[in-house]
Amino acid sequence: MHMLPVLGSISLLAACGVLLFAFFRAQRIIRELGEQLTLAREQQYRDKMQLSVRSQLDTLKDEFISTVSHELRTPLTSIRGALGLLASGTIGDLDPRAMNLLRIATTNTDRLIRLINDILDLERMESGRAPLQIRRCSLRDLCEQAIETMTPMAEDHTVHLELVPFTGGQNTADSLFFDGDSDRILQVLTNLLSNAVKFSPSASTVRIHTDATSDSILLKVVDEGRGIPADKLDSVFDRFQQVEHADARQRGGTGLGLSICRSIVQQHSGSIWAQRNLIKGTTIFVMLPRTARATDIALPSPALPPAEGAILICDDDTGIRTVVSGHLTRQGYTVIEAGSGEEALKIAADQQIEAILLDLYMPGLSGWETLQRLRNNPETAEIPVVVLSVLSSNLRPQLSGDAQGWIQKPFNEKLLFAELGRILHRGDGPAHVLLVEDDDDLASILMANFQNNAIQIEHASTRQQAIRHCVGRRPDLVILDLTLPDGDGFSFVEWLRQQPPLRSMPLVVYSGHELSDVEMSKLRLGPTEFLTKAKVQPYEVETLVLSMVHRLRSKAEHLISAGPAA
Repeated sequence: MHMLPVLGSISLLAACGVLLFAFFRAQRIIRELGEQLTLAREQQYRDKMQLSVRSQLDTLKDEFISTVSHELRTPLTSIRGALGLLASGTIGDLDPRAMNLLRIATTNTDRLIRLINDILDLERMESGRAPLQIRRCSLRDLCEQAIETMTPMAEDHTVHLELVPFTGGQNTADSLFFDGDSDRILQVLTNLLSNAVKFSPSASTVRIHTDATSDSILLKVVDEGRGIPADKLDSVFDRFQQVEHADARQRGGTGLGLSICRSIVQQHSGSIWAQRNLIKGTTIFVMLPRTARATDIALPSPALPPAEGAILICDDDTGIRTVVSGHLTRQGYTVIEAGSGEEALKIAADQQIEAILLDLYMPGLSGWETLQRLRNNPETAEIPVVVLSVLSSNLRPQLSGDAQGWIQKPFNEKLLFAELGRILHRGDGPAHVLLVEDDDDLASILMANFQNNAIQIEHASTRQQAIRHCVGRRPDLVILDLTLPDGDGFSFVEWLRQQPPLRSMPLVVYSGHELSDVEMSKLRLGPTEFLTKAKVQPYEVETLVLSMVHRLRSKAEHLISAGPAA
C-alpha cells in the first residue's frame, strides 16, 4: 500500500522528464527552424539584391552601349568623312607620301569602325534587343544578293564566287524557301563569304552549295584556302578568335564575324560548324529549320511594259548589265537593257528614256559613236548620258560635254546612284535640305560632301534652331540626328506632325545607334529612310538625298502634267 505513492511519484517525475525533454527538443527544433527561416530570408534577400544588381548592371550595360553608339560613332564618322574628302582631291592633289599616310589612316579608321559595329551588333543580338523580323525568304535570292555584294571584294583578291545550282529531290534552287530574317541571314552569308575570300589564294573559287529536306535547309560555303586547324574548328566561332595571331593585322578582321554568324543562326534555332576539306580549304555549314509549303513555287515574273522614265543600260557585257540592273531595280528605277549601240539608239528613239548608262567599247557601233548619234538626233539629244567605262574620267573633256556623268569600272554602286541623282535632278532651283545635327564637326563633313548645285543645305544644331528654319522656309527634306542639346529628334518629329504643311516631310534619320521598329514608327513622316552613323559614310548620305529629291520632284511633275482627274 505504501508503494503506490512512491510509484506514482516516479511516474509523475518520468512524465515531467518526458515533457521537459519534449519541450527542450521542440524548443531546439523551433530555434533551428527559426535559424533556417532566417537563413532562407537572408538568402531570398541576397537573391533579390543579386537580381536588382543584375538588373542595374543590365541597365548600365545598355546605357554604356547606347553611349558608345553615339559618342564613338559620331566622331568616327567625322574622321572617316574628312579622310574621304582628302582622298577625293577636294582640296587639291596630295604627294605620294601624304597619300600613303592618308591610306594608313583610312584603313585603320575603317578597321576601328568595323570593330565597334561588330561589338554593338553582337551585344544587341545577345541581349535580345535585336528581335528577328521573320518572313518567307527565298534561299536563292539571298545567295545571289550575298555574291553580288561581295563580288567587288572578291575581284580585288582575284577570287571567283560561284553559286552551285541545287538539283536534289523534286526541288530546284528557285523553290527553296524558309521562314527567317532575310537581313540577318544575308549578314551571315556576306560574313562567311568575306572570311572565305580573305583566306583564299589568288585565282581560286569560293562556292556556295545549297541543299534541303522537308524540314531543314543546308548552306555550305567552301573555300580553297589554307584551312582551319583541327583544334580550332570550334573556337573560331568564339569572340575575338583568329586562326593565327597575325590574321587580324594582315587581313583586317575583327575576330567577331563568325561569332555574329553563330548568334544569328542560333536565333533561328539553327546550327553552324566548320570542317576541314580533304584536299585543301575549309567548309562552313549552316543548318536552318524550314517548313515546306505548297505555295513555295517561284514563278517567272511576267514581262512588264517599260514604265515612263526608264533607265537604259547599254553594254555588250551581259554580266555588267545584270549587276547594274539589279542595283537600280532595288533602288526603285525601271530598267531597260541594250546589248549594242544600234539597239540603244532604237530604244531611245521609240521609248521614254530618263537617262542612259553607256559603255564606250562595244563591238559594232562603239559608245563614242552611239553618243554622237544620240546628240545629233533631236528626239534623243536631251537625254542625259552617264558613261560606264574602264577608262579614267580624265578623258571626259574629250567628249566636249556630250556626257553628263562618268563612272569608271569597276564601279561603286553608291557613286553610280550619286551620278544618276545629280543628272536627273529637276525642279525650279536647287532642293532645300535642312541638316539637324548637334556635332559641328560631323555637320561640316556632311555639308562639304554636298558639293552639288542640285542641293542647297542649311545647318541647325539644336531643336529650336531647326523649328525656326522650318517656320521660316519649308525644307524639301530634313536630315535628322536624334540627340540634340535641347531635346531629341523624336520631339522634333512630333512637332513636325502638328504642322499641316510639314507633317508629310521627307526625312532621313541619321542616328548614332540602331533603332527598333517601335522607334522607327515614331519617326516616320513622309518618305523616311534610316541610316546608322559609322555604317554609312557621309558621301552615301548625299547619294540617298539626291535620289530621294529626284524621285519626289519627278512624282510631283508627273502629277502636275496629269492634271485633275476626270
